[in-house]
Amino acid sequence: MNTSSILCTAAFVVVAGAAPVRAQVEPSAPLSLQEALELSGRNSPELRMARSRLRVALGQARQGRAIPNPTASITNEDLGPYSERYVNLSQRLDFVWEGGSKGRRSEARASEARGVFQADSARIALEVKRAYVDAWQQARVVLALSEVDGVVAEVLDDARARFAEGDLAGYDLRRLGVARASMGRRLIRADVSLAGAERTLGSLVSGDASVPRVRPGAALDVAALPSALVADVDAIERALASRPELAAARSATEALDAEASLARTSILSGTAITGGFKQQSDGRAGLFLGLELPIPVLDRRGGAIDAAVAEVDRSQSELDLLRVVIAREASLADSRLAGARRQQALLGDSGIEQAAQLLSIARVAYDEGDVGIVELVDAADAFLEARLLASSVRAELWIAFHELEYAIGGFPREAETGAER
Repeated sequence: MNTSSILCTAAFVVVAGAAPVRAQVEPSAPLSLQEALELSGRNSPELRMARSRLRVALGQARQGRAIPNPTASITNEDLGPYSERYVNLSQRLDFVWEGGSKGRRSEARASEARGVFQADSARIALEVKRAYVDAWQQARVVLALSEVDGVVAEVLDDARARFAEGDLAGYDLRRLGVARASMGRRLIRADVSLAGAERTLGSLVSGDASVPRVRPGAALDVAALPSALVADVDAIERALASRPELAAARSATEALDAEASLARTSILSGTAITGGFKQQSDGRAGLFLGLELPIPVLDRRGGAIDAAVAEVDRSQSELDLLRVVIAREASLADSRLAGARRQQALLGDSGIEQAAQLLSIARVAYDEGDVGIVELVDAADAFLEARLLASSVRAELWIAFHELEYAIGGFPREAETGAER
């Protein structure tokens, strides 16, 4: 992928070349994004399969340009008083005119296999990044719900005491009880979602059936995003130049074009030269030389040539279509990141601070008897929604960043995200 700029993905692909190592991940062990990518690169069964497919394809490509082996034979003809003995050595000569096309095909197949592996590596790395951000967001949701649930539970205890003393209406107590039940239900469901998100991340990190819970250990700081460098990237241009899927598709087309060249020259396929030594029982002996040449009378390989040329046309059309798809993906990912940045700028920190102040003021006013249960519950809801909105916007921003990084084939080297620190 010629993009050392994808800091996390690049390290992921490098580590992927190492032998599989089972990571000992403790339950709820916090990991940075870089550590998660490295562990997944070592342990991912899917990536091991991708490496195996790469080795298979490279081996087949290397074998595809091999020169045919010569064949040797020994013949003895015993005709009573007279006999003859032959020692023959034959060599197919197809490689004389097919060698260039075979070499070009092999190189193209090898390049295609490397491109496919790089695409698989980038896709798996993106999956890890998405799972990491999702686990981080779910943890923020549980934290916010727990905080508000604690406030509501504390006020509920006080409200029960006031109700027992006749200082609080039954409606207010029931309203608060419903709010606590609703908050508890949301918290339980959020706990389940958090467990699922952390186990999803754990499954990608460990690569086995133990599925440990893995917690993101890094705060996804908005300041770590390289806003200036990302803004300077022409998404479509870079995607068309850097996406490994396009490199693989171009190599596949080149390989098929080489196949078409081989089909055109296959009319003489099977040509061989034979030489050897002959010894007769009358004492005569000597060397001999022969040529075996196919005669293209009945089968002129016209159908095979037409099929090979049509395959090239099909592959070229697929390449053109892939360019359109990748350009569209890059443009959409660029727009999503720009939209996520606008949301973050619109939200800022003021909304969260104001909601926190509102909750604090409401609690003090409630303690002093200046506000009722409904106003306090409304303040708690406002605080909760502000916290959930903030975590959602930040998570969307990081997901959009990683998806743009994937869509364009990687940012320039200077676009550091801070995830490696």
